[in-house]
This record gives sequence, C-alpha cells and structure tokens, in this order.
Amino acid sequence: MARSESVIPRFKSAHRAARARCMPAIVLGIAAALLSNAAVAAPREPTSPPPNTSRPLTLVERLGLGMPEWQARHEIGFGPFAPPRRIVAVALLPPFHGDDTRANRGIGFEYADDAGRRYVLAQWPAHGGNLASFAPFEHDEPGCSDARTFSRGAKPNGIVWSTPHGLILSLQTDGANDARTLEIEWTKLIRRGACR
Repeated sequence: MARSESVIPRFKSAHRAARARCMPAIVLGIAAALLSNAAVAAPREPTSPPPNTSRPLTLVERLGLGMPEWQARHEIGFGPFAPPRRIVAVALLPPFHGDDTRANRGIGFEYADDAGRRYVLAQWPAHGGNLASFAPFEHDEPGCSDARTFSRGAKPNGIVWSTPHGLILSLQTDGANDARTLEIEWTKLIRRGACR
C-alpha cells in the first residue's frame, strides 16, 4: 500500500505541471475564439456595394445554357462538328425538334475569326424536324444542297442547313456582319466538312 500511495502524489504532481504548461495555450485559444466571435457579431461599418462582376451574355449563351465544352458534349447524344477557329463560348441548346432529352438537345459554339468577328455554329439532331419554314438560300455550294436562311429584321443574319447524317446546323453572326461575310464563313465551314 505504501508503494501505491507514493505513486499517487507523483502522478498528481506531474499532472499539475503538465496542466500548468498547457494552460497558457488553452487560455490563448479561448481568447482568440471569443475575439473572433465578437468580431463577427459586432456591427460593421457600411461599405460600398461590391463592383458589378456580371458580364454580358455571349450570343451563344442567349440561345442556350453556357457551360464548359466537355460538359455540353456530355449532355448531347451525337458527335458535333467543331469550328476550326478559336472557340469563345459553348452552350447546351434546347432541341430543334422533339422533347427535351439528351438525344434531342443541341450544342452551340461561339467563335471568332481572324478579324474578331463572332459567329455561332449551332447543331442538333433533326429527329423529324425539317427546314420547310425557312426562306430559300441561293448559293453555289454543291457540297450542301439543303440550305436556307433566317433573319432578324429585314436582312438575313443566319444560314441553316441539314446534313445527310440527320443533323441540322445553323450559322449566325453577332448582328454586326453583313450577309456576304456570313456566306463566306458558311462556305469555309462547308468546305471543311460541315455538311457531311
């Protein structure tokens, strides 16, 4: 018994020493926590509103839901034709025809040419849709026979066409380009395979 009684005072003494060494750190931790809580609860001085970080929507984002290209490709059921220029923005598009399903949704690529003009190349599976409601498009490009135009106002600002593999594609400008510029860009896309 004498032996266990002698161990207890040594244990109590060691415990008091350890507690004394840790106490300043504990007190500092509690004080820091109280100060941070007080800072959160304290009324703040009025500040100026945050700067406007929103940016205007790109043309393709006005047509659909803007997202990274890999994500938009994952949400469609076909392999799209990508423009051979610098892609600026990509959007998932509602169906051209049919229900809003992965099999019917489209994809739009907004890209810029060397002069900085912007175009949107949009694509969908036709799935029963057709181009009968669009105006005829007079062109001399034999590689794409089923091509039509559409307009916003009095001037045509877009070309729409179908491919032999059941896709509907459209090309439109940002509104600042003329019909001749649009036709030249469309011809470049057709010659690169956008009507196959």
